[in-house]
Amino acid sequence: MANRFFEGAAHAAAYAKFRPQTPASVVDRICSFLKEKYEGSLRAAADVGCGSGQSTQILSPHFTSVTGLDVSPAQTSEAIKLNTKPNVSFVTSSAEKLPFSNNSLQLITASQACHWFDLPVFYKEVDRVLVPGV
Repeated sequence: MANRFFEGAAHAAAYAKFRPQTPASVVDRICSFLKEKYEGSLRAAADVGCGSGQSTQILSPHFTSVTGLDVSPAQTSEAIKLNTKPNVSFVTSSAEKLPFSNNSLQLITASQACHWFDLPVFYKEVDRVLVPGV
């Protein structure tokens, strides 16, 4: 991520408290569109720039495994603390160096976070880790 404005435990807690939830209808539509383009099972998704995890956890009913990533250790710590889904995990990582093997994810989301990324580098990573055909 190009900028790191969301550091510190107090800020992460406030972010978690006041950040709006992603509507389930949006996630349902995204997954419906994905299933139109991809015939395999929905095994793995990543939510990049996840903050405190609101947009990560909502993906859990649709995928076997969901990983939320954020450059801020305080944000990922808050996300871990608030997580209620057994198939969701959180990792401190930049958007520009995703900790996944090639062709391993069926979906990557970045809810209100892409404007912080070095987009050309992020897009290369997305191309690397998404399975073919999505």
